[in-house]
This record gives sequence, structure tokens and C-alpha cells, in this order.
Amino acid sequence: MRKLLFLLLLPLSLFAEVGYVEPWGKDAQISTAPPSQTQRKPLSPMGLIAEKTILFHHRVLTHISGPRSSFRPTSSQYMLEAIREYGFIKGYLMGCDRLLRENPDPWVYKTKLIHGKLYKWDSPTSH
Repeated sequence: MRKLLFLLLLPLSLFAEVGYVEPWGKDAQISTAPPSQTQRKPLSPMGLIAEKTILFHHRVLTHISGPRSSFRPTSSQYMLEAIREYGFIKGYLMGCDRLLRENPDPWVYKTKLIHGKLYKWDSPTSH
């Protein structure tokens, strides 16, 4: 009986991963590597255009007009991260939703104190 059980389970061991692997939950997908070393999904052509436009906004326009966002990460950074994480369509819609909430009204969600100023805290990866 033991030999039969062993022979039945032996082929399954060929597909096993070495060490303990969390089989479920969000924690199983969290990367412990620094963000610069994680693999990003390739972006669509529209995603690449949006990324270049947002980076131009970061590097040039923000320095001209000055920072105005009451959120951290800023709305443009939020949209960039959302497009990188979820693709162009969903990331763009998440960014537009964030821009619609960009106002000085009090917020009922999480806030964070950064350099003595209270900011609204909302990250695309926390959804």
C-alpha cells in the first residue's frame, strides 16, 4: 500500500517548488526587492505615450507652476503608477478619478504628516 501511494505521489513532486510558497492571499504577490529591481509589465503604445507625457509634466511643468497637490503621492505620480500597474485604460480612469477628488475639502480617509504639512494619503497599490 505504501509503495502504491509513493508511486502515485512521485510524479507530483516533479512540479513542486523548492521551499515554502504561500499559495494564496495578497501577501503572496508582494515583492521584497527594491522597486528599481522589480520587473514591470510591458506597456502598450498608449501607455508609453501617457508615461512620457506624465514624465514631461514631472520634469518640466511642475518646476514652472510649482507643486499644488494636496495628495501624496501626487496625482500625476498616482496616475503614472496606476498605468504601470494596471495598464493604460484602468490606470487612466483611476488617475482621472483621483484628479476629480483633488480639492482642498477635508477628507475622511487616511492622512499623513509630511514635513509638518498634512497630506491626503492614497496610493494606487492600496486599492
